[in-house]
Amino acid sequence: MSRRSIFVALTAVGALLAPTAVASAAPPGVDPATVDLTLAAGQSTTVTKHVTTSAVPPNPDLVLLADTTGSMGSAISNVRTNANAITGDVLAAQPTAQFGVAEYKDFSDTVPFKVNQGITGDTAAVQAGTNQWTASGGGDFPEADLNALYELATGAVTFRPDGTRIVAWFGDAPSHDPSGGHTLADTIAALKAANIRVVAVNVGALDAEGQATAITDATGGVLLNNVPSNQVSQAILAGIKSIEVTVAPHVTSCDPQLTLTNAPASATVASGDVATFTETIAAAANAAPGTYHCSVDYLVDGVSRGFVETTTVRVLGLSIDDVTVAEGSGGAPVPATFTVSLLGGASPDPVSVHYATANGTATAPADYAATSGDVTFAPGETAKPVTVLVNPDTVDEPDETFTVNLSAPAGAGLVDPTGVGTIVDDDRDGAFSCTGTAANVIGITAAVANPQNLPCADDSETVLDATLNAGLIKVQTHALTSSTDLTPDNQSAAPAAGDHAQATAKIDKTVISTVGLTIELGVIQSQAAATCQPTTGGLAPALTGSSNIASLKINGVAVTVGSAPLTIPLVIGSLKLNGQTVTGGVVKQQAVALDTALAKIVLAESQADVHGTTAHPAGNPCRR
Repeated sequence: MSRRSIFVALTAVGALLAPTAVASAAPPGVDPATVDLTLAAGQSTTVTKHVTTSAVPPNPDLVLLADTTGSMGSAISNVRTNANAITGDVLAAQPTAQFGVAEYKDFSDTVPFKVNQGITGDTAAVQAGTNQWTASGGGDFPEADLNALYELATGAVTFRPDGTRIVAWFGDAPSHDPSGGHTLADTIAALKAANIRVVAVNVGALDAEGQATAITDATGGVLLNNVPSNQVSQAILAGIKSIEVTVAPHVTSCDPQLTLTNAPASATVASGDVATFTETIAAAANAAPGTYHCSVDYLVDGVSRGFVETTTVRVLGLSIDDVTVAEGSGGAPVPATFTVSLLGGASPDPVSVHYATANGTATAPADYAATSGDVTFAPGETAKPVTVLVNPDTVDEPDETFTVNLSAPAGAGLVDPTGVGTIVDDDRDGAFSCTGTAANVIGITAAVANPQNLPCADDSETVLDATLNAGLIKVQTHALTSSTDLTPDNQSAAPAAGDHAQATAKIDKTVISTVGLTIELGVIQSQAAATCQPTTGGLAPALTGSSNIASLKINGVAVTVGSAPLTIPLVIGSLKLNGQTVTGGVVKQQAVALDTALAKIVLAESQADVHGTTAHPAGNPCRR
């Protein structure tokens, strides 16, 4: 059945013209939208392209043109009642659609032609325009159809320059010819010059003289015959969806190494149907190995609708990929295996190429073992490995790179001759430190665990008794212990929650005495830790510390302390208990600190720290 002239039997019109969704089986566009090919120089191939058109022509400007003479009351009422359904259905498929409203009678009437509403996107205004229609006038059989169509084609409404221009004309009588001085031939010429498609809905004898057939055929429109007056709105929608569009491939850009053609040169299909093309892509015989591109815009009725296809062609050549390996922290060298690829498929003849490493920020032999040689592809082969050995270490440093370079190819060109090897440093961005000191009297210490502090290491120290003097002040201690702990012991392992450095210090009994003052302490102990804990930004060190004084007497008077910080003024200075400082990535916890004018005495001191590295001065051991 012709899409331009649809003859509808009265008994079947309801089923044929029932409203349907406007969406296509596939979304409008070209498929495939991208083509990726590998060709040898001088080769060609074909690709089938399917262009799905919109169920409603793109960006439509739709004018509803009604015969409003006396016999058209029922048809007018149907369209007026369903005006919002018409505009809504079209907008669902083409959101940029706009609409206009016009009417005609005969020249025996006061107003033979009228624009009720100019082109607009306001659907309420469109409804208001149809509400102006009143069935009256006419009289003789022919009306002023041709004059109305001529007026619309010559400026009565303002169509958008990039829109699909459609006039949906419905009536029950043919036109005078000429009408308003315009013949059928004049009207067709004007419509074609304005690029207007006409959808004609015949609710009686609109095509009695063949005018509607001539107009729809000439404009690429649609004629729907024998439409009941209560189904005009559905017929308008069916007609719009049956308008033919012409799809034409247009090559917008193409590298000179390629040629691209489509057959056929254009295809005309009904809106919503699929236009099929055979695309031929060829690489020039003298095309050097490389990557080339073409773009094709599949125009609809001569206008770009964004149906763009891009073609990428790789001409036969050689390439080497990039490789990333973790450096490792010990043991055997780590292999970095590159792949040399023959692009464009297997060659019927041997292909060879030379390779050699070159220093970047990574240098041989410190970071990797330099190597060179040749790879040869036998017929049918397309990939060959090249392995470079990377040397592990435990030094925190930035990621480093070296290259493997291809040269002297035989049988193919070079497409990507440089492979970048990236050595990813997997050492921590910092280190833990820790130390524990049971007693420190003006720099004289007893029971010090991990005295070097950095790096933290597992250690423990015990002293049974120690007497330390600071001038007239005597410090007598019993059962001194300190310890440090690093977890995990192997810091080359990946950072994890709970990794920590911890220090503890403890003295079971202490007596500090001088003239007029005796301080007696029961068990005193402290601990400090730097621990990796999860945060929103990843693992981060948390610094914590605590200490406790089991009992305290000053000149025989008991003082309750526990674990809370407390400062007690003395004649000789001040006694600071359970003191903590956290600054610059260091937590220091002191159970007892006696400050005098001549000496400082610190008992049960624990310290834990985090440090960056030369490569990451602001780093810490919870990251790498």
